Amino acid sequence: MEEALYNKNVTCPVCEKKIEVTKVKSRSCIVSSRDTDFCVYYKTVNPMFYDAWVCEFCGYAAQSERFEEISSKNVEKIIKEITPRWKKRDFTGVRDIEKALEAFKLALYNVQTIDSRPSDYAKVCLRIAWLYRILKDEREEKFLKHALKFYYEIYEKEELPVGKMDKFTCMYMIAELNRRVGNYEEAIKWFSRLVSSQEARENKVIMEMAREQYYIAKEQKES
Repeated sequence: MEEALYNKNVTCPVCEKKIEVTKVKSRSCIVSSRDTDFCVYYKTVNPMFYDAWVCEFCGYAAQSERFEEISSKNVEKIIKEITPRWKKRDFTGVRDIEKALEAFKLALYNVQTIDSRPSDYAKVCLRIAWLYRILKDEREEKFLKHALKFYYEIYEKEELPVGKMDKFTCMYMIAELNRRVGNYEEAIKWFSRLVSSQEARENKVIMEMAREQYYIAKEQKES
């Protein structure tokens, strides 16, 4: 596995110290399957395990795409709230799933400490749920419910698209996460809204997935 990994030097935007983070070589990421909420499984190393970066010196943690995007106000909050309690830990090198969970929970703690958007919460909670799914741990549902709460907030409060997520992908996630936690009526309602939307037809992949999951949710409700 180690040959699939490499370390990259970055500067922590909070304490401004040089740190190393471990990344996965793209050629080593061979997809084996995908779940209907976009959880991806890999034949070899899973890059999600390495997507939460942690500063060993100050305790700042965030997903790789967000790591360097932090305001001076939020830097002050981390230095005040997180760093004094932080015990130096190294997150470089091979991560097992437990180490990945630890890194993502630190990222969630950071999200809770600073001024964060619902989309920041949703992404981290969803990935924690996926890690628990891989472990076949019942705590998956708890974090799916957390993620679902924040997807509602994204739809209601944030200007979409957010990153790669457009309005229709957000609607799909609300529907699919409701289905996965057993809220079949709510899932059917959101899938129906999506399938009947003229605008949503522009996103053909989401539309096709929504149609399939709509019928599955109806079958589950009736069973």
